[in-house]
Amino acid sequence: MKRICDIIEKIMYGIGMVAVAVFFVCTVVQVCSRMFGFQASFTEEVANTALAWCCFIGAAPMVRSSEHFKFTALTEKLKGKLFFIDEMICLILVFIFNVVVAYYGIMLVKQFSTWQMTSMPVSRGWCWLCVPLFGITASIFTLENIIDYIRHPESRRIVNAVDEAMKEADL
Repeated sequence: MKRICDIIEKIMYGIGMVAVAVFFVCTVVQVCSRMFGFQASFTEEVANTALAWCCFIGAAPMVRSSEHFKFTALTEKLKGKLFFIDEMICLILVFIFNVVVAYYGIMLVKQFSTWQMTSMPVSRGWCWLCVPLFGITASIFTLENIIDYIRHPESRRIVNAVDEAMKEADL
């Protein structure tokens, strides 16, 4: 499963980098079109779509590496079995959330598949395809995290980002 997840993660990073590049180019073209007075109306829709793709596609690998948003005030105080249970509940909740996002993302794509962008003949379904892709890949990554945590419960720990940054600064 790790090898499959590694491949999926590399693909997600590649798609994310392309989306960032498209967003940047479209934004530059928008600025230039306003400065020099030529028409480039399609760039706004493309830039908005690329930004959505950046956000959703970039979030999936963050779920895999547990770098997503998390409350740790309670978890920092737990030890042993309570820590294991708390982490497992968090992983299961993240998994359920990702499955829900995947399901409703598919519904969203179906709903918008017949709609067209205003400035070009492209289905809006393609614009929202990033939502179910995020949900599906984040679900796979979370399932990998759950299996890994069951096999190696010592692998998960709470890291205080401020303390880590201070340690690195002292080096």
